[in-house]
Amino acid sequence: MSLTTGRTLDAPGEPQPGTGFEIDPDGEIAARLRERSAPLLSNPVTGEWTTVLEPPAATDGESATGLGVFAAGNDGPPAHYHVGYEETFAVLRGEFVVEIEGDARHLSAGEELTVQPGTEHTFRNVGDEVGATVTTTRPPARTLDVIETLYGLAHDGELSEEGDPGFFQGMAMAAEFSDDTVFTSPPPAVTRSLAALVAPIAHRLGYRATYPRYADPGFWERRVEQPSP
Repeated sequence: MSLTTGRTLDAPGEPQPGTGFEIDPDGEIAARLRERSAPLLSNPVTGEWTTVLEPPAATDGESATGLGVFAAGNDGPPAHYHVGYEETFAVLRGEFVVEIEGDARHLSAGEELTVQPGTEHTFRNVGDEVGATVTTTRPPARTLDVIETLYGLAHDGELSEEGDPGFFQGMAMAAEFSDDTVFTSPPPAVTRSLAALVAPIAHRLGYRATYPRYADPGFWERRVEQPSP
């Protein structure tokens, strides 16, 4: 038996058909979802879900751990690196390929990999079923801020079909997160220079790197079906 959760909710709060993901109620993903310390977030454009398992406050600011769920064939994020913190991926379910500076590593359930600070990487779900990872960042940094913004924009219809923000939104984020998460295409030097010029204009137009509404648990509880306890 399986159950569906994480479906996108319409304005009246009804789940939309064809969204969400199926899990075994007695399986590892369900168990981890019961451990979450925050609402389940989703990106309906790319087929991704995230929740916090262990917030920074629980580790005296040493680390943060979250659960990521990815639809079959999910391409993951563009190649990027993190400034000043490492990221460990532990696969709960499915088959993933993690590319580290062009070197592809295949990870199955029970395997994990740590990416060091400043190392270009990306990952994708190469299996034919939903995949899940537990990801830990040391120190916590601002990974959740980036995810909340992109996922929130997806719910507000502000991402492209490929899951990318618009130009001004992207420049606002690039300027804010240049010391945290850096995407490697276009080259970071080009992006930094462009963001320095464009971000002030983006701010005057109302664009921000983060938005208070996306940090509000109520935003997600109204838009994403939350797993049962």
